[in-house]
Amino acid sequence: MLIELGLYLLLGTGVVFLLTRFLVNVGSDELAIIERRYIGESLESGRVFAMGSQVGLKAEYLSPGLHFIMWPIVSVVSKPAFLTIGADELGIVEATDGAPLSAGRIFADDPAGAAHNNFQSPAEFLRNGGIRGKQLRFLTNGTFKINPYLFKVTKIKKTVIQEGKIGVVTAMDGAPLEAGRLLAQSVEGHSYFQRADAFLKAGGQKGPQIDFLRPGTYNLNTEVFKVEIHDAIQIRENEIGIVEARDGLPMDSSDVVVRTPEGHNNFQDGQAFLNNEGHRGPQEKILTPGTYYINPYLFSVSIREQIKVARGEVAVLISNIGKDPSEYIPEAGTPQMEGAYEESGRMRHVVPKGYRGIQKEVLGPGAYNINPLAYTSIIIPTTTRSVDWSAERGNKGTGFDPFQVVSYDGFPMQIEVRCQYRVLPENAPYVVQKLGTISELEANVIHPQIDGIFRAQVSRSPAISYQQNRAEEQKGAEDAVRADLTKYRVEVVSVMITNIHLPEALMQTTQQKNLAEQEKSMYDAKKDAEQRRIEFEKTKAEADAQVSIITAEAGIKVAQHEARQTEERARGDAARIRMLAEADASQTTQVGDAEAGVIRSKGEAQAKAYQDQVNALTAQGVTTVEVIKAISAAGLKITPDIQVSGGGANGQGDMSGLVQVLLAQMVKNKEAA
Repeated sequence: MLIELGLYLLLGTGVVFLLTRFLVNVGSDELAIIERRYIGESLESGRVFAMGSQVGLKAEYLSPGLHFIMWPIVSVVSKPAFLTIGADELGIVEATDGAPLSAGRIFADDPAGAAHNNFQSPAEFLRNGGIRGKQLRFLTNGTFKINPYLFKVTKIKKTVIQEGKIGVVTAMDGAPLEAGRLLAQSVEGHSYFQRADAFLKAGGQKGPQIDFLRPGTYNLNTEVFKVEIHDAIQIRENEIGIVEARDGLPMDSSDVVVRTPEGHNNFQDGQAFLNNEGHRGPQEKILTPGTYYINPYLFSVSIREQIKVARGEVAVLISNIGKDPSEYIPEAGTPQMEGAYEESGRMRHVVPKGYRGIQKEVLGPGAYNINPLAYTSIIIPTTTRSVDWSAERGNKGTGFDPFQVVSYDGFPMQIEVRCQYRVLPENAPYVVQKLGTISELEANVIHPQIDGIFRAQVSRSPAISYQQNRAEEQKGAEDAVRADLTKYRVEVVSVMITNIHLPEALMQTTQQKNLAEQEKSMYDAKKDAEQRRIEFEKTKAEADAQVSIITAEAGIKVAQHEARQTEERARGDAARIRMLAEADASQTTQVGDAEAGVIRSKGEAQAKAYQDQVNALTAQGVTTVEVIKAISAAGLKITPDIQVSGGGANGQGDMSGLVQVLLAQMVKNKEAA
């Protein structure tokens, strides 16, 4: 029984052992690498991994699951885990088997393309011409089933270009550079060097690239493309960038700077710069304040200060670019100053814009973005400037030592002088043409002129006379300096003798003489004062005696004035009485005239009314109306006591009798009253 149990146990153990050899369980996150050890075809020459029934380490692997194998002919070598590439990583692949690399190539192309499914189908990689060596294709973020014996994968970080930086790229593979060129030309389709295969197929060249990477994150095979991080060009306020091209057409030997083509986006598109026939050397165009992404392999940029012109100054520009000044024909009346030559012997020209030479137009106060290689600027003050020849030199302007001179009578003298001058803005280019700078004007023109003029003046005059005639000597010197500086277009404001130092012995002698003259003048003044005092006392006595006389004369004048006052008062009263009488008479006359006028006006009005009635009713009708009014006013009876009748000549009743009766009645009534 025990023997049978042992046999069953042994048989079961054998079965389990055989099952573990013939059946292979591959986990969900792993794969199984297998090897065919016996019974099969031999490997091809130069091949490392077996395919199909070939004997050797198999390129294929077993995916997750339960698999049956022909053990012991086929066995499992290892079970590596899946390959995981992080979100910020790339997998650089190197194939240990495949077709050999082409001559001169460093990295393998990917002829199989998508057939090998990112190296997860190794058999397809080999069948479709996959090439041994470092691959141009790489793995991005994800999980992959990769045979680690056939494909060695190195994890690298993605290329990140921070803000304010650029990535300068050097290709480790590609076509050779053209002779004489420093940078590889730009090619299309490689998506910022993220597709190395497209870069090479498009003819990408080996070496430093003219294209570069701007800020961002890139899936870059750093085995193929080496990246150097550089700072972007930052031009701050009040600064400019001077650009020098390191590649391009050769620069003409006579040029100081070269003409800059258009269309390169401020040197940020290097290929456009070269395509538009950009030249090597310093460029005419500059960079103004801002941030620029410029390939430092193609362009070098140096930072300079802006040209700043302060208030009270102008900047004269000397252009190093433009047409030859000999082609310029000056306008009629434009002055040409003699002797304005450069050290090389070529004449300096004051020319308009567009010509080489001293520019006629100047720059006023402000800040300017001007290329200092193309234009040399010379600052010329336009406000009044002082030059002092003094032991204590002024704070403004240039100073020199005072003049040490000898007078006509042999006395040494020290003279301190101040010259004030100014240059008008429109004359500044001609000052530069003739002299160069203000310091050269003061040192080489004004100083020698002032020195010569004052030495000549002092040598013709005794020391004391020169001091006494200071104003005349100063005016003469000013006129002479003004005449000389006018030739240089410099306007003289004033020339002043600020101090004259005479020898001590001469000063003492002069002081003693002056003191003696002052004492004599003092005694003469005292004598005049005493004489004036005598005259004053005499005049005072006469004035005191005159008081009584003046009082009497004043009394007489008062009496005369009082008599005249009484006389004038009487005349005034008489005139007043006469005027009152005349006024009363005039008033009476005017009242009488007014009353007479009223009566006359009433009579005239009544007469006019009667006349109007006569015109309207005839005289007889008016008489009848008036008679009736009188009867009514008198209260008489209408029926008469006496009837008067008669016939008229025309057959009508005669009214004369009635009138007579009425008149008689009225007379009677009046008498009765």
